[in-house]
Amino acid sequence: MAILAIDQGTSNTKAILLNSDFKVIAKAASALPVDHNQSGMSQAHGEDMWRSVTDAIGKLQIPAGVKIEAAALANQGESILAWDRITGEPLTPIIIWQDSRSAKLCQERKSQNQFVLSKTGLTIDPYFVAPKMLWLKNQFPNLGENAVITTSDTWLIFKLTKKFVTDKATASRSLLLDLATSSWQQQLADIWQLDINDLPELINNDQVIGEINTPDLPLLKDVPLAAAIVDQAAALFAQNCFQPGQAKCTFGTGAFLLTNIGPEVKISKNGLATSLAWQTKSAKAYYLDGQVFTAASAVDWLIQNKFLRSIAEIDNLPNAQGVVASASFAGIGAPLWRPDATAAISGLGLNHDRSHIAAAIVDGIAAAIADLLSAVKSDGVQVTQLRVDGGLTQSKKINADASRSCPNSS
Repeated sequence: MAILAIDQGTSNTKAILLNSDFKVIAKAASALPVDHNQSGMSQAHGEDMWRSVTDAIGKLQIPAGVKIEAAALANQGESILAWDRITGEPLTPIIIWQDSRSAKLCQERKSQNQFVLSKTGLTIDPYFVAPKMLWLKNQFPNLGENAVITTSDTWLIFKLTKKFVTDKATASRSLLLDLATSSWQQQLADIWQLDINDLPELINNDQVIGEINTPDLPLLKDVPLAAAIVDQAAALFAQNCFQPGQAKCTFGTGAFLLTNIGPEVKISKNGLATSLAWQTKSAKAYYLDGQVFTAASAVDWLIQNKFLRSIAEIDNLPNAQGVVASASFAGIGAPLWRPDATAAISGLGLNHDRSHIAAAIVDGIAAAIADLLSAVKSDGVQVTQLRVDGGLTQSKKINADASRSCPNSS
């Protein structure tokens, strides 16, 4: 028996095959191109996303005699698109979670922020789903009667199974879900000129969704899609952070610090987001969430502009020697929520070179995580253990910085 995990992320899709002992027996990945510009745009093409999913699965080197019994999907959470509810064809680009072009719509609704925070656990910000949905509606007013606007997971699930659903953990990132009841709320949707009747059915994270029946994946014909969850909550679960106070930080495209706060909703007073980690037949958990929107993507910028040749060079960087940098290339999330922020470097002298700027940007990422840990503590939650994952943890320096931020990191 084998289980296929599909992780559809910002820059690629990973396919991981596990045996009955949950040991990895095959894995593959396929890139997803994302376009950015100075206006705050971050978007991808639906065809590219679907191709990254099918290519990653197609590249798996499956051992002889192994049969895939079930599949599960993790998704990038706050990314959306419009698509045809009948054919499944994408009608617009995918608006990636980093996109901040809905900032003006958010600013116009800031007077309702306290109400929205009390209901959803989230501040009004372009990072989350509802502002992007309204922005997309305004940009494409003639989508047609069969058009729906949803998060990318709902579209992928439809492509796989023809079901129109989203899991509750993903929905809790939308600004449309009442955390206390785990249900869509029209009063929240009214803020964004949306109708909850147009939204997908909500499901638990361990709910069997349906059988995969797309002709693009004959390998998975009739395999049940047995679970779905938003990516960062999936990482919290995978890192065995099942007890309040256990936390994980994923150093991927962005860096995301999640701290388990147990089965009761706790609204942050220090700028963090509160979301549903998972709801299953037997358990429910919430988490406090903080984000650094550019982590590996900031390092990619350093590589593209020849400050570094590879991630491995991070470990050989000198002390920044007084250079200070904010790596906010895509704005600032928690706890400040400044979508208009840009990256900045200060303290440069004639004695500094590219390596000092690179060191300062890496230090800036670490400092931002330390700020998030301080906010968690200010909310009265003691982080008892911090576990780290993601591509940047190949760097010993990144791991050392995490260890200094939390003595119980692993």
